[in-house]
Amino acid sequence: MGEDFAVILLIVFATHLPLFAWRWWRTGERRHAATTLTFSLLVITYALRIFAPGLEVAGLPAWWLVRVPAWACAALSLSLLARHWFASGRDFVGRLS
Repeated sequence: MGEDFAVILLIVFATHLPLFAWRWWRTGERRHAATTLTFSLLVITYALRIFAPGLEVAGLPAWWLVRVPAWACAALSLSLLARHWFASGRDFVGRLS
Protein backbone atom coordinates (compact mmCIF):
# COMPACT_ATOMS: atom_id res chain seq x y z
CA MET A 1 0.00 0.00 0.00
CA GLY A 2 1.32 3.39 -0.91
CA GLU A 3 1.96 6.00 1.75
CA ASP A 4 -0.50 8.42 0.10
CA PHE A 5 -3.31 5.88 0.36
CA ALA A 6 -2.40 5.16 3.99
CA VAL A 7 -2.64 8.90 4.73
CA ILE A 8 -6.05 9.07 3.06
CA LEU A 9 -7.28 6.12 5.12
CA LEU A 10 -5.94 7.69 8.31
CA ILE A 11 -7.87 10.88 7.53
CA VAL A 12 -11.06 8.96 6.72
CA PHE A 13 -10.88 6.87 9.90
CA ALA A 14 -9.94 9.86 12.06
CA THR A 15 -12.92 11.76 10.65
CA HIS A 16 -15.36 8.96 11.43
CA LEU A 17 -14.03 8.30 14.94
CA PRO A 18 -15.48 11.37 16.73
CA LEU A 19 -18.81 10.99 14.94
CA PHE A 20 -19.31 7.41 16.11
CA ALA A 21 -17.94 8.25 19.57
CA TRP A 22 -20.60 10.97 19.80
CA ARG A 23 -23.31 8.53 18.66
CA TRP A 24 -22.16 6.03 21.28
CA TRP A 25 -22.17 8.73 23.97
CA ARG A 26 -25.66 9.89 22.98
CA THR A 27 -27.32 6.48 22.56
CA GLY A 28 -25.22 4.13 24.67
CA GLU A 29 -25.71 1.42 22.04
CA ARG A 30 -23.15 -1.38 21.85
CA ARG A 31 -23.05 -1.25 18.06
CA HIS A 32 -21.75 2.32 18.22
CA ALA A 33 -19.27 1.34 20.93
CA ALA A 34 -17.92 -1.45 18.69
CA THR A 35 -17.70 0.92 15.73
CA THR A 36 -15.91 3.52 17.86
CA LEU A 37 -13.41 0.91 19.00
CA THR A 38 -12.93 -0.25 15.41
CA PHE A 39 -12.18 3.27 14.17
CA SER A 40 -9.90 3.89 17.17
CA LEU A 41 -7.85 0.81 16.34
CA LEU A 42 -7.74 1.72 12.65
CA VAL A 43 -6.51 5.24 13.45
CA ILE A 44 -3.78 3.74 15.64
CA THR A 45 -2.94 1.20 12.92
CA TYR A 46 -2.45 3.76 10.17
CA ALA A 47 -0.74 6.28 12.46
CA LEU A 48 1.80 3.59 13.36
CA ARG A 49 2.14 2.61 9.72
CA ILE A 50 2.84 6.21 8.65
CA PHE A 51 4.77 7.63 11.59
CA ALA A 52 6.55 4.52 12.96
CA PRO A 53 6.79 2.00 10.11
CA GLY A 54 9.88 0.30 11.55
CA LEU A 55 8.45 -0.26 15.04
CA GLU A 56 8.27 -3.97 15.81
CA VAL A 57 7.00 -6.07 18.70
CA ALA A 58 8.24 -9.65 18.91
CA GLY A 59 9.43 -9.44 15.31
CA LEU A 60 6.06 -8.29 13.93
CA PRO A 61 5.21 -4.80 12.71
CA ALA A 62 3.42 -2.89 15.50
CA TRP A 63 0.78 -1.63 13.07
CA TRP A 64 -0.09 -5.22 12.16
CA LEU A 65 -0.57 -6.18 15.81
CA VAL A 66 -3.17 -3.43 16.15
CA ARG A 67 -4.82 -4.22 12.82
CA VAL A 68 -5.73 -7.80 13.76
CA PRO A 69 -7.96 -6.73 16.71
CA ALA A 70 -9.42 -4.06 14.42
CA TRP A 71 -10.62 -6.84 12.10
CA ALA A 72 -12.30 -8.59 15.02
CA CYS A 73 -13.93 -5.35 16.15
CA ALA A 74 -15.12 -4.68 12.61
CA ALA A 75 -16.72 -8.14 12.46
CA LEU A 76 -18.41 -7.51 15.82
CA SER A 77 -19.58 -4.09 14.70
CA LEU A 78 -21.07 -5.45 11.48
CA SER A 79 -22.83 -8.29 13.30
CA LEU A 80 -24.33 -5.83 15.80
CA LEU A 81 -25.45 -3.63 12.91
CA ALA A 82 -27.08 -6.62 11.18
CA ARG A 83 -28.82 -7.61 14.42
CA HIS A 84 -30.11 -4.05 14.83
CA TRP A 85 -31.22 -3.93 11.20
CA PHE A 86 -33.16 -7.19 11.36
CA ALA A 87 -34.62 -6.45 14.80
CA SER A 88 -36.03 -3.20 13.43
CA GLY A 89 -38.02 -5.15 10.84
CA ARG A 90 -36.31 -3.67 7.80
CA ASP A 91 -36.18 -5.80 4.69
CA PHE A 92 -32.48 -5.78 3.88
CA VAL A 93 -32.61 -8.39 1.11
CA GLY A 94 -35.49 -6.64 -0.65
CA ARG A 95 -33.50 -3.42 -0.78
CA LEU A 96 -30.63 -5.15 -2.58
CA SER A 97 -32.79 -6.29 -5.50
